[in-house]
Amino acid sequence: MIKEEFEQKIHTYSDMIFRIAFNYFANREDAEDVMQDTFLKLYQSERRFEDDEKLKAWLIRVTINKCKSMFRSPFRKRRTELPEYEWENMIGEGDIENDIVIKHTVYSAVMELPVKYRVVVYLYYYEDYSIKETAEIIGVKETTVQTQLMRARKKLKDYLPAK
Repeated sequence: MIKEEFEQKIHTYSDMIFRIAFNYFANREDAEDVMQDTFLKLYQSERRFEDDEKLKAWLIRVTINKCKSMFRSPFRKRRTELPEYEWENMIGEGDIENDIVIKHTVYSAVMELPVKYRVVVYLYYYEDYSIKETAEIIGVKETTVQTQLMRARKKLKDYLPAK
């Protein structure tokens, strides 16, 4: 892979990969480690992709696999940490203060969800993947994604204040 091409891919996909990893760990350092490992795998890969959508799906799959591997590592099991929710960097910028508060509230509620729900919520709502595409990316049945989305919505209703 040419250096300029690789740098362009980093620029295009780093934010997405970081957000997926952050959804798993709620920790900036671990998310950055996963992002670095994912791009290292891309750099070392001999694969050629038909289009950007295939590359994007491959990167998401690799990111999820790296996150799962980190969860299983003996090092991670022995460490303790305080929760770190850096929502200011994750929700984007808004012009209206009320919009920021709403985004923070929703983001905090999503971060309270179990990991399996956070990932499908992110892929479905933030990356605009269909249920079928989300199922293919994370390697589960479509009905599993539908069930996880339904359960996530139900949990979010419990977490979020009623209007």
